[in-house]
Order: sequence, then C-alpha cells, then structure tokens
Amino acid sequence: MKMIKNITTLLLLIIAGTGIGCKKDPVIYSKGIDSFKFIVKDAQGAQKEYSGVISESEIVVTLPVEIDVTNLKATFTVDNPRTIVQVGSVVQESGTTAQDFTSPLSYRVKAEDKSTRSYTVRIEKKIAIQSFGFYIADNPGLKEDYKGIVKGMNIQLAVSETVNLTNLVARFETTSGVTLKVGTVIQESRKTPNDFTNPLICSLNEASLSTPLNYTINISFVGAQWILFGDNLTVPTASGIKLAINPINYLPYFIYQRTGKDETGVSIATDDKKVAVMGYTGTSWQNLGSSKGISEFRADVPGIAFDREGTPYVAYKDYLNGDQKATVLKYNGSAWSVVGSSRFTPIKVDYLSFALTANDVPMVSMAKNGTDATGVPARGLYVMNFSNSSWNDVTPPGGITVFYDQIIRGLDNKMYVGIMDRSTGVNKPSLYKYDNNIWTAVGPTSFTAPDAIVGFQPVSIAVDKTGQAYLAYQIAPSSGRLNHVMRFNKATSTWQELGNAVSSGGESGKFALAVDNDNKLYFAYANASSVIFKTFNAETNNWNTERKVISEKVNEFDMQIAPDGTVYLVASIASNNKTVVYKYAK
Repeated sequence: MKMIKNITTLLLLIIAGTGIGCKKDPVIYSKGIDSFKFIVKDAQGAQKEYSGVISESEIVVTLPVEIDVTNLKATFTVDNPRTIVQVGSVVQESGTTAQDFTSPLSYRVKAEDKSTRSYTVRIEKKIAIQSFGFYIADNPGLKEDYKGIVKGMNIQLAVSETVNLTNLVARFETTSGVTLKVGTVIQESRKTPNDFTNPLICSLNEASLSTPLNYTINISFVGAQWILFGDNLTVPTASGIKLAINPINYLPYFIYQRTGKDETGVSIATDDKKVAVMGYTGTSWQNLGSSKGISEFRADVPGIAFDREGTPYVAYKDYLNGDQKATVLKYNGSAWSVVGSSRFTPIKVDYLSFALTANDVPMVSMAKNGTDATGVPARGLYVMNFSNSSWNDVTPPGGITVFYDQIIRGLDNKMYVGIMDRSTGVNKPSLYKYDNNIWTAVGPTSFTAPDAIVGFQPVSIAVDKTGQAYLAYQIAPSSGRLNHVMRFNKATSTWQELGNAVSSGGESGKFALAVDNDNKLYFAYANASSVIFKTFNAETNNWNTERKVISEKVNEFDMQIAPDGTVYLVASIASNNKTVVYKYAK
C-alpha cells in the first residue's frame, strides 16, 4: 500500500511539472500610434501636410498661425488595425472626425483586451495670439468673464448685451517676442482699452515677419439673435411698409404700397400703385388677396391690425375719384370687404394711422390735408371709430394741429395717439390717451428733450402693461438727425429722456419703438449704412449695447413684437429694393 501511495505522488508531481513546463507566455496587444498629421488647404486651395512629432505619450504638431485649430481632422495610423482610437467616448476615424485643438487633447488607443494607451496631442504655433478675453478683474463693469475663441486669424467673443463695448480692456497671451498693435497703439494685456463696437483689427508684429499679421476681433451677443426670416418677398418695391402680428399664431404680416416695377419689369403706373398684404403662414410667405393689390385704385400710407380672433384689417388713403380719403377693409379668410363705406372721412387725409381697440373697434387717426369747409383746421388732428355700423368722429377737442400722428392700442388695452404737435407754432411732441370715450393728455403737451430743440416730423409711441408711456421723435440740429426716446414719469408728471440722443445721419423718420409683454422697451433706428437695435436695461436705467440688424441702407422699416416676445422687423433694402423680414427670438 505504501508503494502505491509513493507511485501516485510521483505521478502527480510529473503531471504538475509537465503543466508548468507547458505554460504559455502572456499575450501583449500592441496599441501605438505610428503617425499623426493634419492635411489642410492653404489660401490658394492647395493641400498641405503638417506631421506631428511623436515622443512617448505626446504628439506635437506645429502649424502656421493662420490655420484655424477649432475644427481640424487628424489623419493617423496605428500599429494594430484591431485597436479603437477615442477622444473621450467618441471613436475617431482617421481623416474624418473633427476636433477642437485649442487645448491639448487626449487620444486613447484601446486594444482587443481592453487595455489602453493615451497620447496627448498638442498644437504649437511659433508666432500667434494664444488666448484673448475680457475679465472682471480688468473691467470693473463686467458681471462675468468672457473667454475668446482663436480661429486662425479671427478671434470671436460672445458677450451679454449689457456689456459696454466702447471701452473694454483685453487680457491676452502671445508667443515670445510678439508685439500687438491697434492702429499705431501698442497693446498691453490687462491695460489698454479699445472700442469693440465694430470688428477690430489687431496687428501682430514679430522680428521674423516681413509684414505684420492682422487678427480680426469680432464680438457677438449671447442669447437672442437677429436672423433673416424672409428674403426678397415682394417683386415691386414695397413702400409705406407697416407690420402687425397675428394674436392667434404670433406670425407677422405686413401691408405695403406697390411701387417701382411690376412682376414683368414694367414701371407701375401712378393709378396702379395699390396696397397689398403679405403674411407668413407658418411654412411660407403668401399674399392675402391679390398680389397685384387689394385696393380698387391707387392707395398709400397704409396701416394693418388684427382683432382678437386673428382677423386682419387694413386702412389706407384711397385716391379713387381724387378723394384722398380713408378706406378700411376686413379679410374674411378668402376676400377683402369694406368696413362701412369706402372713403368715409369728411376730409382729405394725410399721415393716416390705424389700430383696433381691445373690443375690436377700428380707429383711424389722421392729419387734415388741405383746406375746406368742414370746420377742421388745416393740418388738424382728426380721429374716427367704427361703432353702431357707422364711422364716427371721436377727435380730441381743441382743434389740435399736427405734422404727424400715430394711433396705437397700448399693452394696457387703452388707445393712444402720439403726435408731432404744432399747436405752439413749432413741432413738439404730445401724447393723448383715450379711455372711456374721453381723451386726456399724458403729461405736459408740446414737450421736448433737455436740448429744447423742436421736433422734426414723425413720432413713435409705445405703452406697456402698466400704462408706462414712451415716445420717440427726431430733431434736426445744424446737420443730420438725432433720435430722442422719452419716458413719462408718473410721479413727477414730466417727460424724461432715456439715455443720450443717437444720430441717424441724414436719415429722416426711420425709427421705431416697441414694448413686449415683460414691459421691456426696444428701439430701432436707421442711419445711412444700417438698421440698429437696442433694448433698455431697467437695472442700469440705460440702454444696452446696440447691435446691427441690417448692415446696409434701407428705404424704410417697421418693427413689432409678438405676444411670445419675438421681435419682427420688415425693411425695404435701398440697394436692390428687396423686402426682407428679420426676427429676434428669445
């Protein structure tokens, strides 16, 4: 028995020894990057390769300063075709997957056994601006820091509309030996202020460069942006454009007079210069009624408004039979019909304005054109409403004479008429409120801004939900036009200017005022090269930074705000007479 145990033990030892002797070496799976490069087109469109230097776990690629590193596609090879290359959790495909290389990136190579090896990929530029931003520590007025994105020779920063761009100090880093200049002024990081209202050119100077490199610094705004919403909408030139918002679907519609050349390229005859209406259906822009016009005859100074059910109404100066009196139409979904009678006003009208009351009663305001025996003074303000199936005189008492008038329904659901008042013999603005069939002046009449310069022609008015009233008007100093925006101070019963007057150059009457349902005030105005927009900041009691909506001259424009806060702006472009619509969505 003892011998059997010994033999068994010996056999087990032999088997164990054989097993140990046959054990395989562990398998090592390769996971290296053999090559790494960028293939980039130069300014002439030729492809150029920039290979990286691989040193252990780091890959360094040197690129020219003008290459944008925020959207580069890396071309690489690996030593094991069965590996997976990732940045974070995203699988990378050679020559296909784009990445932002502004900061170093970690490329992880994963083998079949799930083991990994990581490489840090870093971009170097021998001459460059490496970082650029605006920081609270350097600009006490800022509420947060703003870090720029360097994209080749462009630097982009997105800031709040509350930021004053006119005097910002930038913090920047460059490669060694570089000097930055704006014009002839040497820039010092964290010290030198600049005006960034328009794109700023910053030249990079370095001893090895034959000519400086120019960086362009562009500022945009975070949050809502202006976007093109409709382009080249009317073939004839749209004149007298007025905009309104459908209260049911919050979509924009506008009325215009057809001028210039028609769809066949023939000049529109004077008597055929009718008014037409166009609106956005949710998918496309379409005319409501005939695109050739909805008026019987020549018509101008149109207005448009919607009732509570979303039914559009329009008003215009009707030239049929030479009357030059007001006509109002209503759209029933397929056709336009006259409200009351055509050319219902007892006087020839000028500066016709149109609105609906909170109870859907149509109202028109106008200045009397010419002289007659009606008892209305020349240039007299005249207001009518449509009630009990007839048009009725509801003019404010006193025989007020005006140069211009505008009637609106405020967001407080009261009716207001803003005028360029001539009762004192010169142009000064006034505002009147219509409530319970009684007109009352909103504060002093014939007021001015602190400069005491008389007004020029139009006014634009807005009233928020609380009844806070605003009025904008122009003055004509020794040269050009200046726009004032005034707010009525209920506590002191005075009109006070908001901020400083802004110049429209030689552009007359191209401005608009509006408020939204959050009682935020908006103002837009045109100069010789653009349409500019700004909002009022209740916290700072001043205007936020201006921004351009349209970067070219316009013939005219109008602006309105939908109940959801979307701002719409319609304009006729001066260079080509195209009609465009922009929107500013929250």
